[in-house]
Amino acid sequence: MRKRIKWRLTPTQTLVLGFLTLIIIGTILLHLPFSSNSGYSISFVDAIFTATSAACVTGQTVVTTAVQWSIFGKGVILVLIQVGGLGIITLATAFSILLRRKLDIKSRLTIQASFGQENTGGMVRLVIGVLKTALIVEGIGAIFLTIAFWFSPENSVSFGTAAAWGLFHSVSAFCNAGFDIIGTNSLMPYVSDPIINITIMLLVICGGIGFPLWLEFAKLAKAAISKKASLKTAITQISVHAKIIITYTVALLVVGAVFFLLFEWDNPKTMGNLSWFDKIMASFFQSTTMRTAGFTTLNQGELLEPSQFLSCVLMFIGGASAGTAGGIKITTFAVILLAVGSVLQGKPNIQAFHRVLGVNVLQKALAVTMLVMSVWLGGTIFLCFSEESNAFHPSFLDLLFESASATNTVGVSTGLTPFLSIAGRWVCIVTMFLGRLGPMTVSAALASRVLRKSGSNAQVKLPTANVLIG
Repeated sequence: MRKRIKWRLTPTQTLVLGFLTLIIIGTILLHLPFSSNSGYSISFVDAIFTATSAACVTGQTVVTTAVQWSIFGKGVILVLIQVGGLGIITLATAFSILLRRKLDIKSRLTIQASFGQENTGGMVRLVIGVLKTALIVEGIGAIFLTIAFWFSPENSVSFGTAAAWGLFHSVSAFCNAGFDIIGTNSLMPYVSDPIINITIMLLVICGGIGFPLWLEFAKLAKAAISKKASLKTAITQISVHAKIIITYTVALLVVGAVFFLLFEWDNPKTMGNLSWFDKIMASFFQSTTMRTAGFTTLNQGELLEPSQFLSCVLMFIGGASAGTAGGIKITTFAVILLAVGSVLQGKPNIQAFHRVLGVNVLQKALAVTMLVMSVWLGGTIFLCFSEESNAFHPSFLDLLFESASATNTVGVSTGLTPFLSIAGRWVCIVTMFLGRLGPMTVSAALASRVLRKSGSNAQVKLPTANVLIG
């Protein structure tokens, strides 16, 4: 008798298949004739490109969202953004909770893998906290944006249109997607509007700092309010993870804004003609959005080369882990910087906020960095071949920028995206997918069976060797 082979998916494989399923469903819906304003079906490649970009909360578009898609099509994109941003596993778990079903160990392991938690305890509270946080923040953002769009002198729109814009852009900003339904110029008409700029920036930052950080703050605030711990005690209990995210987020925002301001101050095609206040606001918006948000108030194609390269660096770093942002993540970047600093200072270990970080943390950071860089540079190389005869005549920096935007799920472009060849579009589709799931997750999903078989060999201690570095 033949033995029945049971195919059991690992948590990481479940995440991969979940996103693939979401993209396939989104592609089918966007390919329907009534998803387009014209009443005709868009090409399959453009449908899957848009579905992948929305599900992976990237924001790259080969067609103008406001013009191409009908109300139904825009609704599909909004749902893809929300599901892709919060995660399929999160929403599936929420439905299970509503139906009063208990989570089995596989579900808990999948949630753990999705949010990068160390153990499977408190997964139900985690999911509920994530949903509450997202809905509250997106709701508040939608109210502010609705008011801003309604009273904005740039576009005279009805309250209904302003409300639709407010909701769509609030979800898109919190999920770090960067899709807009205004027109062809993203938020460039609102470069001088402080309410829209500040609201979008806060939404992007809130989604990008990661849900575990929000839940940690909520827990500490609850303890302080209930007087179980004083405010001073609560602050001292902030984890090293949270301290790193806060410190490096602020540092990257400020440093990025200062350099954008210096590079673009006199550039008449970007911020040269703006007032000094608008220049500062535009610089901070650029520094914020480049780390995976995708909205733009400046024409990215007119940025000077130093600004474009700086944008690539910020895209590569991205936001925080277990959030809606992409990139290698702030903590990864911080760990590598701390490791370099420890070597230069002659320290025997990696230290952060009076704590020692394990070698395994550095190994993961280096692995993630190399894998993301491989996807980014690999995508750039493929684009160099596929876009050799492109009518846009892209420079190497344009291609590097485009690949960085796709890999790190940012969605900005120097103008090349609508002109991409069919092959170039497929390159971006693949890099968006890999960038959203994270090369570490993808590699773990593919290699998990091999690791289980070789687990016993992993415990064997091998002789120590030394190699020359530098």
